[in-house]
Amino acid sequence: MIVAHEESELNKLRALVDAARTRLAELEAAYTVEKAKMDGLQARLFGRLRQYHQERERLRIIVSYRKQFLNALVRKGTEKAEEVQREYHEAQARSAREYEETAAAMAATKNLTADEEAELGKLWKALVKLYHPDRFAHEPEKLETYGKLTAVINRAKDSGDLDTLRQIASDPRGFILRQGWASLDFREEEEIAQLRKLLESLELEILRVIEESDRLHESAEFELYELTAKNAEMFEEIVRKQTTLLRKEIIDLTNEAERLSKEVAALTPCAMPGEN
Repeated sequence: MIVAHEESELNKLRALVDAARTRLAELEAAYTVEKAKMDGLQARLFGRLRQYHQERERLRIIVSYRKQFLNALVRKGTEKAEEVQREYHEAQARSAREYEETAAAMAATKNLTADEEAELGKLWKALVKLYHPDRFAHEPEKLETYGKLTAVINRAKDSGDLDTLRQIASDPRGFILRQGWASLDFREEEEIAQLRKLLESLELEILRVIEESDRLHESAEFELYELTAKNAEMFEEIVRKQTTLLRKEIIDLTNEAERLSKEVAALTPCAMPGEN
């Protein structure tokens, strides 16, 4: 009777684990597709509006550092003002680097094809079978490998990197070996205690993905994606409106920079932020 009861509980737990894995795979696939579409729209917008955003940021830095320069000149003297000038050049260089890095990241963003969207469901069904963090809890080296593997999967998910997801899903052991990490055993555990832990972990992961999806759906970027998905002409309208707003900000910042320039020029002939 005890054996029969344990077998019955094992079968029940296996069914619950399989159902949880299926649910998690569906949620992960849906999230990945939606985020890829949203990121694709943001990449298009960045490409169209970058010059205006970058010019606005350049002028914001000029205005900010001219105010600091003027304050330093009046309160602390030329030496402190020259220090502000050096900080200004560093800020402009940092901003330029950040825009280049963003441009590179946006260029790597790709829109998923219909076939790739369909494939994601199959990939996640394979990937969720690797999910079992509690299994390696008492083996530090293997737990470290598991953490690295999970991080790679999450980065690939967030960036829409299907190639990496394919490699891991098709041959997780081979992928781990190529990285030089400690090997992991992904064979199914049949003990009731292990299955219970796995089920609990899966349920927590399902909740995490649901919360992540909720945050995505509540974001302004996702709202923008939904608007353009319903009306293709909306994208150009958004570009026109944002261009108009950015141009106005650029004009206002230019005027403010010129006003500050006159104030500084009345006090010193030294070069100020925004002047070479």
